[in-house]
Amino acid sequence: MSRDDEKPGAPRQGPARLADLMRRAMSQAKQQPAPGLAEIEAGWKEREAALKQAEAEEKARYEAAQADAWPVHLRLCGVPAEVVEALSGGKVLETAALRAARHVLAEGYRTLLLSGGTGVGKTAGACHLFRAAVRYETRMGQRLPEWDSSAGLFVRWSQLKRVSDHETEDGHLLQRVHEVRVLVVDDLDGLPGEELGPRHRELLEEVVDRRDRPGMVTAYNTRLSVQRREGGASDFAAHVGARIVSRMSRQGTFHLADCGSRDLRRG
Repeated sequence: MSRDDEKPGAPRQGPARLADLMRRAMSQAKQQPAPGLAEIEAGWKEREAALKQAEAEEKARYEAAQADAWPVHLRLCGVPAEVVEALSGGKVLETAALRAARHVLAEGYRTLLLSGGTGVGKTAGACHLFRAAVRYETRMGQRLPEWDSSAGLFVRWSQLKRVSDHETEDGHLLQRVHEVRVLVVDDLDGLPGEELGPRHRELLEEVVDRRDRPGMVTAYNTRLSVQRREGGASDFAAHVGARIVSRMSRQGTFHLADCGSRDLRRG
């Protein structure tokens, strides 16, 4: 009898019958799991939920520990006590300098140049960059950043000038200035119209050149204006020289911010 002669609804035979039985058994297995399978699946889900809860608790403990360690990290990087106080605690004063530093971190820039009067928050804003001075450690399968004070350094320009003036070989300081991951050079100043002497300019050129590398972040603070004067360079550019400014401000690697002149310490 041919397949065309089979009656509708008649039981199928041979391989077709076996295939029907297998499909029916698999369908029933899905609808009615074998004894113990539901318990095993529930156990898996319970363990997965417990692991996620443990990871969330570990992350919360880590974030709390980082918040507690931030002031210590700043002090180890050499940040002045008043700046540590300004950047610590639950309420940090929002300033143009702080916003500029956050922008540099978010964009992954290499250089931040902050200009403005005394008390506008330049130093505090620049020191916010020490957020990038970290090393990574693995905990519970996660790469978590840890503060690394050896990766950050705060130094005043006057300190570096003394090294040059006295022709001393302070190799440790200069090596850290050249190699540390995050550097803040504070008070890069001079009198309006005054130019850096050859020795100081050479020193600054070397710092700028050697720090113009991927993975390094550098902030320079100055009270000199960075705004171009009509028909000429800015006070800052005239002071440090066009070559240094050109190297600091290569397109796509830097952010410049004029923080104004309002002394925030006076209310």
